[in-house]
Amino acid sequence: MDKVVIDTNIFLSGLLFGGSPEKILTCWMRNEFILCISPQLQAEIVNKLRNKFKVSQKFINTLLIDLNEHTKKFIPQAKISLARDPKDNFLLELAEEAKANFLITGDKDLLTIKKYNQTKIVSSTEYLNRQA
Repeated sequence: MDKVVIDTNIFLSGLLFGGSPEKILTCWMRNEFILCISPQLQAEIVNKLRNKFKVSQKFINTLLIDLNEHTKKFIPQAKISLARDPKDNFLLELAEEAKANFLITGDKDLLTIKKYNQTKIVSSTEYLNRQA
């Protein structure tokens, strides 16, 4: 089974706006892949939901239950400085630590990298088309 890292932008789009990011989250909840998460990624998702999108604490609590019960947790050890935006390196660090097969992102800078070690960096649409 694939191990997958989902970037914050895909996670938020899937939860709030639908489309192919929502289909990615549906695949996760159907256990079609193993979602890999780090404390930093989880905190970023929760902080953006709370502070930028002002979602309810009940919504966040439900998400936290899902993240705690349906993910594999990693604490990245290696520091990576590959992404053009240094704030994105934590996703590559997580993918490396988890030995993830895919990093799903909408970030154009990350998408230009295409692959980091064993991790293919793809859009939500590319991932879903690969599954079809």
